[in-house]
Amino acid sequence: CGTFWWMYVAMSVYAGLPAALSAFAVFCLAAVLSGYYALAGAFFVALQPRSPGGAALLFAAVWLFAELARGVWFTGFGWGAAAYAHIDGLARFARYVGAYGVAFLVALIASLVAFWVRAPHRRAQTGMPLAAAALASIMAWMPGAFTQTNGDLRVALLQGNIAQDVKFQPGTGVVDALRWYGEQLAAATASLVVAPETAIPLLPQDLPPGYWKELQGLYAQREQAALFGIPLHGADGGYTNSVVGFKPGPMAPGDNAAYRYDKHHLVPFGEFIPPFFRWFTDMMNIPLGDFDRGALGPPSFAWQGQRLAPNICYEDLFGEELVQRFTDPATSPTIFVNVSNIGWFG
Repeated sequence: CGTFWWMYVAMSVYAGLPAALSAFAVFCLAAVLSGYYALAGAFFVALQPRSPGGAALLFAAVWLFAELARGVWFTGFGWGAAAYAHIDGLARFARYVGAYGVAFLVALIASLVAFWVRAPHRRAQTGMPLAAAALASIMAWMPGAFTQTNGDLRVALLQGNIAQDVKFQPGTGVVDALRWYGEQLAAATASLVVAPETAIPLLPQDLPPGYWKELQGLYAQREQAALFGIPLHGADGGYTNSVVGFKPGPMAPGDNAAYRYDKHHLVPFGEFIPPFFRWFTDMMNIPLGDFDRGALGPPSFAWQGQRLAPNICYEDLFGEELVQRFTDPATSPTIFVNVSNIGWFG
């Protein structure tokens, strides 16, 4: 439960669930997620070859299966993946094999050492520790300079000091958010101004008269750009959790923004309700529901020689979705911009 204890805060403090029920829900989630590794372990025990080297390869393979299943099935839950424990030492190697590849190789190295230690005739199995040492050395000493500078970009990050339990209340938090972010978006002097998820907590048409047009006009006349979170209407008549981008230049009549990104990977129970779980969400008081899903791999926001690719909340966990933005080298991102509202989680 240590990987996602913060869900207890979201459910008990902000969603209004009883503390005992919130703790039980976190425990149930932990039990379900641990089931992937239990199933992988059962496969390993059932299929384990006699050869220590073969056993090490099989263990790494079933571990990889568990990580993939955990990160993909039932919308995916990638927190605490094995690769993140090695971010400092093996980040350079992840460039070639990704987080899942790092998890496989780490499991392989660990199992090679473990099965060698347990082998009855260790002196005859010297190839296993040598292979583990060679893999570890290669992973640790991969070339690190795989990026190229593309100019400087001065950025201002805004974070309003608005308590989460009042942020969406019309008479208090909404008023404070509109005032504070409106003032800061107008006063910032950096080349790019970034504000969090749902920084503006109302739809554009529900904002005070002139508020939206004033922001648009401000950035249309400046040598500045802004990216900030706001809910928008979706194409199918619903709503999207979105990031809007303003920058200099005219906009087509009727356009709400020069740039729009709609969140693709929605949070279950917060932004969409899984089948058969309406009863559970009805018990919560979080002011979110069924959002529309944005497109996968949308275009980037071009500004001052950079191509900025927004993503929202835990979308940065899903590398298989982020990589969809790199299909065209001419438009692929140079910078990822993650906007979040982690006030929900304490």
